[in-house]
Amino acid sequence: MKLRLFEQELTEVRRFCRVTVLTTFILIATVSCTKSSDVLVTEIGVTPAKAPSTKPSKAGDFYLQGQYKHIKGDSQGAIASYTKAISLNPNYAEAFNSRGLVHFEMGDKQAAIADYEEAIRINPNYAQAYNNLGDARADQKDIYGAIEDYNQAVRLAPNYAQAYNNRGNAHAAQGNKSAAIEDYNQAIRLNPQYAVAYNNRANARAAQGDTEGAIADYNQAIRLNPKFAAAYNNRGNARAAQGDKQGAIADLQKSANLFQQQNNQSMYQQVMNNLKEVK
Repeated sequence: MKLRLFEQELTEVRRFCRVTVLTTFILIATVSCTKSSDVLVTEIGVTPAKAPSTKPSKAGDFYLQGQYKHIKGDSQGAIASYTKAISLNPNYAEAFNSRGLVHFEMGDKQAAIADYEEAIRINPNYAQAYNNLGDARADQKDIYGAIEDYNQAVRLAPNYAQAYNNRGNAHAAQGNKSAAIEDYNQAIRLNPQYAVAYNNRANARAAQGDTEGAIADYNQAIRLNPKFAAAYNNRGNARAAQGDKQGAIADLQKSANLFQQQNNQSMYQQVMNNLKEVK
C-alpha cells in the first residue's frame, strides 16, 4: 500500500510573542499514521536568535531557555524551563503554548491540549494556540473539533498561512478534497514559498485523479525545498500511477536516502517498503 505523505506545520509566529527578541524557525518532524494509511508529518519548533541567559531570573528568561532546550532535543529540560516561567508568571500564555508543543512532540496529547486551552483562556485572541489545539485534536481524530479551532485561528489571523494549510489537512482527512484544495490555495497565496502547502495540494489533486496537476505541485515543492523527503515519495507514487516506473524508483530512492540522512528510520523503512512494491 503506497503512502502519501502530508505535512502540517506548528510553528511559532513571531508577532504573537510578547518577548521582544528576533526568532528563527527550525523544523522537528514527528510522524503519525492516519486511518487512510496516509502519513502526517508535523513540523514544530522555534529557537531564539541568541543563547539564553546563563543566570535566568525572570519569566521571559526561562521562556527563552525553554525554547533553546527544546531545539537542542532536551524535551524534559524544556518543559521544566517553561514550567518555571509559568510559576513566575501564571498568565504567560506563550509559555503554556510552547510547553504544549513539547508535550505534543513527546506524545502526551492530553497535556498538550490542556496547555493550549490554558493559553487560550489567558489570551482568547491567541491564533497560534487555536491552530496548535486544532493540530492536537486532529491527531486524536477529532476532525470536526480541529476544523473549529482552525476556523478560529484564521478568523483571528486572516494571513495565517499555516492555519489554512492545517485546516486543509483536516478537510482532506474528512474526504473533502475540494475544501482542502481551497485552503491550500489560500495558504499558497499568502506564502508563495510554502513548499508544505504545495505538497499537500498535490496530494489532494492526486486523490481527485489530477496526476499531472499533482506532479506539477510536487515539482514546485521540491524546487522550493530540495531536501523535502515526503514530496519525493509522493511524486514517486504519482509517477508510478502514470506508468513511469523509472521515474518513480528514482524519486522513492531519493526520498528514502533523505529520510535516512535525517535519521528518520521509521519513514525510511516505510518508503523502502513502498519502493519494493513499485519494483
